Amino acid sequence: MAWHWFNWVVILLYFIGMFMVGVYFSKRTTSTEDYFKAGGRVPSWVTACSIYATALSSISFIAIPASVFSKGWLLGMAPLGIIPIVWVAAVVFVPFFRRVNITTAYEYLGKRFDNKFRLIGSLAFIIFHVVRMAIVLYLPTLALQQALPSLNPVLLTVGVAIFCVAYTSMGGIEAVLWSDAIQTIVLLIGAFLIIIAGFTAAPEGIGQGFQALQEGELMLTSDFFSLDLAKISIWTMLIGGFVNSIYSYVGSQDIVQRYNTTKNETEAKKSLFINIPLLLTSIFIFVGMGSALYIFFKYKAQLPQGINGNAILPYFVIQYIPTGVSGLVLAAIFAAAQSTVSSSLNSVSTCMTADILEQLRPNMTDIQKLSFAKRSSWIVGILSTILAVHFLYAGQGDMFLYFQAITGLLGGPIAGVFLVGIFFEKVDTKAVWVGFIASILIAVYLTDPMGIAASIIPNYTKPQVFEFMISFLIIGGSIVVSLIASLFTGKPREEQINGLTYSSVKNMQEK
Repeated sequence: MAWHWFNWVVILLYFIGMFMVGVYFSKRTTSTEDYFKAGGRVPSWVTACSIYATALSSISFIAIPASVFSKGWLLGMAPLGIIPIVWVAAVVFVPFFRRVNITTAYEYLGKRFDNKFRLIGSLAFIIFHVVRMAIVLYLPTLALQQALPSLNPVLLTVGVAIFCVAYTSMGGIEAVLWSDAIQTIVLLIGAFLIIIAGFTAAPEGIGQGFQALQEGELMLTSDFFSLDLAKISIWTMLIGGFVNSIYSYVGSQDIVQRYNTTKNETEAKKSLFINIPLLLTSIFIFVGMGSALYIFFKYKAQLPQGINGNAILPYFVIQYIPTGVSGLVLAAIFAAAQSTVSSSLNSVSTCMTADILEQLRPNMTDIQKLSFAKRSSWIVGILSTILAVHFLYAGQGDMFLYFQAITGLLGGPIAGVFLVGIFFEKVDTKAVWVGFIASILIAVYLTDPMGIAASIIPNYTKPQVFEFMISFLIIGGSIVVSLIASLFTGKPREEQINGLTYSSVKNMQEK
């Protein structure tokens, strides 16, 4: 099926709609309180959709169905492990972060330990999200380039990024939250259309499709219940999905920032509880889209040689989904990318303003800080776009698992510091520094970034640990070493505990 110009019209209308969201909310963004917290006036269901859409990036929307298509249902079940941490976040972390009254998550680290941790945590978050934005821009562009060879990948990447930066910088977090809610609806519609098209491809009906999945060992692989941590199994997905999400819900500004965008604590909790059925929906659409692709290309068509795994979904949409509908589905892919990028842009600008600029120039007016926040969104957006273009030419293998490895390397040590600070009153700054450094060493040993471990350890062999389990080992190492070190370093000062640990905060009323 030829790509029709009307599909571009549908996609363009989507982009214009997102831009107009930014224009509308720009009129309500007159202070940093509006830009970073939306004045606390966003409904819980909108915040819920935003948290969901932030996590459900183009990495998820394209790469996970492709992994299900080639490796089976297990890789689509990671949300099962995320659901428990979402519940814990609603019950424990939402009240905690609202009551300590902070602008960024890393401001807490400065109060509980020292400003060095605040700076390190903020910089790690900024670096991580510059890379993350590049990946979520790169992946759909790479896939679309293979499905539409005549497409200019650089122009597409730059175009998607500019639209995203424009509405984010104009409307602040409120524009991000509402656009994320719209994008959630678009991408869910797109996913259901793909599932319907794939499952109806079996000549004898859906039953024949499920039989094909069983025969192809997509539904139940031989390693499904394996206890080997180097293999993909239900246990590594559950444990890894839980631990790998701790950083996101405890120490990652893009989600923690949303805890303060609703009018009260009850609404903030509700936004996370709403995420539980949304995550269950994620399992259905990940497994459903991957299975639909398998059934379709078994009975109705054959994949051409040379199609990259991550390009399978866009190729299917472009070649076999009717005109107009295919434009809507591709808009869903762009929605998945933009929801993540816009959230990252706003949260990074929040960190750059509150954690860095305000420390260097504490006497700036609110208008000056707001202006800086908007400019920083553009700077970070441009850097990520340049990195995405680099990825287009250099290539990055299996981007979903690559992204999990980055999460463990940069997010794990910081997540460990947060957990120690919140739950262990007797751990002081010196002890947590020991645990933090130990967790970084563990991360380097497990992931060998840029060949560092191989260059300093004789006869080094990279451990065979499934990527989902990396954060488990890093965070666990950080906590255990911090607790051991605290036996020798003494207790923290009183002002580093009162109102800054879970036990001292849980009985406080929200301010």
